[in-house]
Amino acid sequence: MRKNALLVVFAAALLFIGTGCDTIVTLDPPTVTATAINDGGGLRLTWTAVTDAASYEITTDDSVYTTTSTSFDVTTPSVTIEVRAVNGSDKSDADEIDCEVVETASIDVYGISDTDTTHHTGFAFSSAGNIITYSLAYVNLAGLDFYADDVAYPGSMYIINPGDKGWNTKGNAVKDAGTTVYDDAVLADAPGSGYITQLAIVTGGVYYLWLDRTNDGWSAEDNFAKAKIISIAGPKVTMQVGFQKVDGLRWLAN
Repeated sequence: MRKNALLVVFAAALLFIGTGCDTIVTLDPPTVTATAINDGGGLRLTWTAVTDAASYEITTDDSVYTTTSTSFDVTTPSVTIEVRAVNGSDKSDADEIDCEVVETASIDVYGISDTDTTHHTGFAFSSAGNIITYSLAYVNLAGLDFYADDVAYPGSMYIINPGDKGWNTKGNAVKDAGTTVYDDAVLADAPGSGYITQLAIVTGGVYYLWLDRTNDGWSAEDNFAKAKIISIAGPKVTMQVGFQKVDGLRWLAN
């Protein structure tokens, strides 16, 4: 019996040596902070080193990158970014950064000539990216981001920054995106490239909206959006809007 037991132990040892035994490394996911850089054209990702991580994998919509650093700059617009800790064939769960615009498929605002008190002329964005329309009642003026005006420039419809009227102190501005295809507007132009605070809009046009609420040039406190003018019918403007909720970032992919 003892001889047979020793043979079993010996055979088991040979099997262990022959097959090997891979060590599984359990990695915590990195906790990533994302900050807009390059006047909003890129996103800097930073995280604290993960125990036992040999490298980190960054996945964007169309690329996969590897770094041994705890910082990485993404310079191409992406809807989502995932960061994982890596050790050999073992990977952590991903920390995901959501950069998709918040969509409003259709919303109506009305030129200032409209006399129906239930129709709203101004609009603003919440911190979550929701667009809200407002009347031009005094109580609403401080919060407005833009309003529609078909009176100041007869025969045309304009989007105007309310700061120009002294209704608030914002420096919001608009720029023609140079396309009529909403989905093609994936990166708003940089500040200083022709944004103006009062711009005529036309049906079919796509426009970049720069929300410079502190009126101090680009900063990480700003936001960017895009608007497609679906129709202009009399004083009524119907828009499709996408808002980038990551502060300071000009990416507008959807």
